[in-house]
Amino acid sequence: MDEVKMWYEEMPEVLEREKNILLSRGFSLNIHNGTVEFIGRSSVLKEYPLRLIYPSGYPSFPPTVISDVPEDLILVRHQTKLNKTLCCFGFSSERWRANFTAREVLQEAEEMIYYYSPLTENDEVDLNPNDKVPEPRINQYDYSPGGILIPVPFGNLRTEDLDSINEATLKYPNNRTRRGILSSIKISGQSQIAEKGYERWLNGATIYKTKIYKLNTLPPLTTIDISVWLRENNIRFNPNKNQFIFFVFEDEWGRKGNMRMSWLALKLFQGNASWIRCYLVSDDDINIRTPYGISLRNKEVMVVGAGSLGSIVSTSLAQEGVGKFHLIDYDIYEPSNTIRHQVRQDFFALPKVDGVAERILELSPQAEVALYRMAIGSNKDNNDYQKFIDALKASDVVVDTTGEHSVSHLLNRLCVKYKIPLIVGSVTNGAWSCEVVRYIPNHSGCWGCWNRNYGPIYPPSAPKGEMQFAPGCDQPTFIAGISSVNIAGGLVAEAVIDTLLKVGIDEKHYIAWSERDKSGNRKYSVNYMENPAFKDCVVCNEN
Repeated sequence: MDEVKMWYEEMPEVLEREKNILLSRGFSLNIHNGTVEFIGRSSVLKEYPLRLIYPSGYPSFPPTVISDVPEDLILVRHQTKLNKTLCCFGFSSERWRANFTAREVLQEAEEMIYYYSPLTENDEVDLNPNDKVPEPRINQYDYSPGGILIPVPFGNLRTEDLDSINEATLKYPNNRTRRGILSSIKISGQSQIAEKGYERWLNGATIYKTKIYKLNTLPPLTTIDISVWLRENNIRFNPNKNQFIFFVFEDEWGRKGNMRMSWLALKLFQGNASWIRCYLVSDDDINIRTPYGISLRNKEVMVVGAGSLGSIVSTSLAQEGVGKFHLIDYDIYEPSNTIRHQVRQDFFALPKVDGVAERILELSPQAEVALYRMAIGSNKDNNDYQKFIDALKASDVVVDTTGEHSVSHLLNRLCVKYKIPLIVGSVTNGAWSCEVVRYIPNHSGCWGCWNRNYGPIYPPSAPKGEMQFAPGCDQPTFIAGISSVNIAGGLVAEAVIDTLLKVGIDEKHYIAWSERDKSGNRKYSVNYMENPAFKDCVVCNEN
């Protein structure tokens, strides 16, 4: 009763308001085991009982509305079968507002009952193409903990791509992680395997041979009497054997009539049956979350410098969808780098590029990463230098995050010579500012032109007297937190993406960001400036 007491004490006027509204509608108040609920019946269809259960977070969170009706009265697409909850206020209740009262809750529930009850047979529902489906049926299953990944290319399959029955293999560890990954499918006698980046996943796991069945109707939501359902549908299984069975079927997603294929796994272990959720990796999700992600899949980016800024830029580009990376750095990773770096501490004593490559593949297993453990410009091995030149020439964009003048100068000469876009990103003045210079062949001046245009002009810096650079040789080059470097990395990554997609190539090519004014006070600013080419630029005229 402590929760109820707190509810009363913190918001007595709110509870009193709700009680008055609902009592006037024929509802009764019931307080049981710390739960505040109102019990009544729909005024639209008396067949629908209603329970409004108020959470402790009300009114920030809406009441849960339950209508415990037989299965044949479940609201079409707007009520979960297992717990009989009405899907009020859209997916995740995004249409709920804290100023709503029980009046809005009842109105929402009554409208749903009127429009979506099998008893109403309302033609208006079928004529409404904008009807939002709160959740697909696949989300309503009584799942056990854990899950199985359906990686590419399998996640991109459509129902028409599969036979009625398909052979497959699954990796599933015999431990408590309760996670597995589909590793191969044989369709019409032809084997397909998961993309290379997923090969290392769940190494040492048990390999199960299984089958995938294509269904025209959804399986039952629970595994009660599942053996009866399997036999009725001619699905072969051995009750004395540990095994998995996969099912695929069309499900409704997002809006009425929008169908896509769903995956479901049945786990039969030691005589017990349970549903296991399947997680798909597909191009659909890439298009929804990053509309240009597919466009970046075939792009190659060279990142010179695998320090804190370079690691943020590289991992950001991987998540955006860039398909191939050339990572260049000679330096070794130290545990202290973790303060601003995207790589784990346990990569200490390994080359930084190894750690960044591993992180890229963790985030985007489909990516390809080539490593060059070298310091460009001071190569003793001509073969290494030639590999670097070949990789540079194959790249769509070169990114310099080293903050070293000599490296930027060399890359500028090479990129102008081979007509390859170059992005030079650097953090300055304690990373309280960031500069991004974008060279676009035939559209802007080069990095050398930028030096002549803006070299003497420094962004605002920290207050005088504060330490900006750590003392000593081979020490950290600037003093700043990860939040500042993240902003810098985001600006560099966006400049790379715009360049790859040819966005704004005739616009301003120098970005200067600062989070401080000249006195060192907090003041954010971003300026976009031109970088015109000089007719007498030595680098530009050389090429």
